[in-house]
Amino acid sequence: EKKARLTNSKLRGRLVPREGADITGARINNALLDFQWDNAKDGGSMNHKWGLMDQDTRLFASCFGLVTWKYCEYTDESGEEKVTFNGNEFKHLDVRNVGLTHGDNVRNAKWVQVSEWRTLEELETENQMPGEPKYPGLSELKETLAEKSQDRRDGNYTSRIKSLKGLTDRLGSDEAFPVTEVVTEYRPDRWITFSPKHNVLLRDIPNPYKHGKIPVVQLKYFSLSDDPIGESEVESVLPLWRGIQATINGFLDTMNIHMKPPLKILEGLVRMETIQWGPEAQWIINQENAVTEHVGSGEPLRYFQTTYSALKSAFSTAMGDSSQGVGSVDPFNPDKTATEVNKQERQQNVRDQDNQNALSDALVDMMDMWLSNNQQFLFANPGMSEYVLKIIGEKDFAFFKQAGLDEMVLDHEATQTIADAILAQNGDVNDLQMQELMNAGYTPKYPVVENPEEKDYEKLKIKPKMKIDETGTEAELSMVPEDMNGTFNYIPDVKSMSAGADSEMQQARREATDLLFNNKNVITLLQQEGKKPNATEILTEIFESSGTRDASRFFSDIA
Repeated sequence: EKKARLTNSKLRGRLVPREGADITGARINNALLDFQWDNAKDGGSMNHKWGLMDQDTRLFASCFGLVTWKYCEYTDESGEEKVTFNGNEFKHLDVRNVGLTHGDNVRNAKWVQVSEWRTLEELETENQMPGEPKYPGLSELKETLAEKSQDRRDGNYTSRIKSLKGLTDRLGSDEAFPVTEVVTEYRPDRWITFSPKHNVLLRDIPNPYKHGKIPVVQLKYFSLSDDPIGESEVESVLPLWRGIQATINGFLDTMNIHMKPPLKILEGLVRMETIQWGPEAQWIINQENAVTEHVGSGEPLRYFQTTYSALKSAFSTAMGDSSQGVGSVDPFNPDKTATEVNKQERQQNVRDQDNQNALSDALVDMMDMWLSNNQQFLFANPGMSEYVLKIIGEKDFAFFKQAGLDEMVLDHEATQTIADAILAQNGDVNDLQMQELMNAGYTPKYPVVENPEEKDYEKLKIKPKMKIDETGTEAELSMVPEDMNGTFNYIPDVKSMSAGADSEMQQARREATDLLFNNKNVITLLQQEGKKPNATEILTEIFESSGTRDASRFFSDIA
């Protein structure tokens, strides 16, 4: 339930420009991060992966995610290399496969070790990629595996889920695809990959990421001194949960006994083989009172309601959810007073806000590494001069259009050239010729060179930074290396991920709109300051937030 409340929607956030950056650059990089959030689908969507992070953190005290740069390409039939993926990726890690030392968090740890069970085929494929072999020690590992049996995961730990289902963890038992345990030790300055069971060093390289961080994100809700993992949300309430289950089981046992109570039988007056429970059963007895039901006290049934309510209330309070048992209303009555509803919502919000603070810190760690990776790798290919990004959102589209990224302008040199051409004709130029001269002189306000490797200036192909499609509602934004310059701070809006966030925002917008358009005092104050509400932009924002695409089509100019 808490996972659904906190990670139910897509993350929204914004970049704040710092040294050497501007607002336009921040919006461009923010649009790129937003696209990468949608595109990082290795192992599921980002919402799914962060939902797993949240759920595992509540169960296991901490959860970890690996932040990497992923680049995939293939060669088509013509021999041309095509890039299928070039961007940031995030991988949810099983907490049982992660270990760290020193510090109280990944951020100040000396090293973090991540264990994986990899097939030999996967390792060989990565070794055959262009460039230097990724794992120089792979040949030694292959020789060792040929002499010894492959690694089994159940030798490290037992999967509780599989054992509860009566299944066997068979990872490492397939002879056709040998599996070995590979551990990578991530340090701020080095990455060391080795096979612990075969004592083989696969690689020892400097940290390839310029951010100089361990590329692992840790989510932790409850910290403990001298323990980098923290405390599980479940551990502290297990005694209460067991007490609740014991109370329910005791109630059901008592109900079962009262439905079929023990029988008191007088010896010698009953034919025992005829005593059977069932409809229209016939008992053969010699005396009317030879068989009587035992009448219990019924005290457990009488106290069940009070006991269960007290335990449930304590459990819900410990989990951050007020229980209806704390009020005077009947706990088995679905009707609750307004005071109880407000108290429950308030306590939920307090715990959720505390969890959202921890979630925000972890997301900032990930986004800072994503941003640094973009600056380092997005244009790492020397032959790549631009990165085309699709702009769909009405808000980003309106901002970039207002910033003039699609504008064509006449600079001073072009204006002088047109004037000289007119003078050469003694001013004998008609409107059509004038328009042709001006069209030829227009240049992009923010030019992007499509062929920067061209040495001949006259053959350079120049286009605007943003190209709007025929409908006027979508655009392609050309990112260039200069857009990545500067320092940015990422501010996540983790409340946007919570359940009901969209409806709350829509309600807030409606209230703000009502305040702007219907409150005479507000309108008077705006007029005194020389301001007026931009009704079209406000209504467009409301339409967009409700899921409407291309809201600007609902408005047209008055002829």
